[in-house]
Amino acid sequence: MGKHARVPGFPIRERARIWQGLVPGTHEPGFAEQALVEFRPPEELRALTHGDLDLPLHCFHMGECKIILGREPCNGGPLRWHLSISCPQRHPSWDEIKTARYRLLGPDMAVAMILPPPEHYVNVESQDHVFQLYELLDGEAYDAWVMTS
Repeated sequence: MGKHARVPGFPIRERARIWQGLVPGTHEPGFAEQALVEFRPPEELRALTHGDLDLPLHCFHMGECKIILGREPCNGGPLRWHLSISCPQRHPSWDEIKTARYRLLGPDMAVAMILPPPEHYVNVESQDHVFQLYELLDGEAYDAWVMTS
C-alpha cells in the first residue's frame, strides 16, 4: 500500500490518507490484511450525511467489507470522524474493524463503538451487519482507556 488508497481511475475530491504503521494488538490465526480500495461516494450518500456542507466523505472496499468514512456534525454537535464498516452476510471481524480504524483514522485519536441505552438503540434489518465508530473529542472517556501508575 502507498500513502493513499488505490482509486480506480476517476476524480475524487481528495483521497483519504492511509496510515502505514503496524496495526496494534494480535490477529486471529489466518487473518490477512486486505487492500483498501477507495471509490467515489454516491452523491445521495453525501447529501444524506453532509447536506450542503463540504466535508470529507470517503468510501472503500476492504475484502468483503464496505467502509464509509466521514467527518460529520453528529446531531448538530462538533465535527467528529465517523467510520461505518459492514459486510453483506456477516458481522465484520474484530481484525477487520481494528484494521480499518487504524488505517483510516491513524494512531493519534481515540474512537469508540457506542452501545446506547435500549430506548435509543437503532437496528434496521438491512443494516444488521454494520458497526459504527465515532471519534472521541477533548479527552472524552480518557480515564477509561489511559493506564496510570
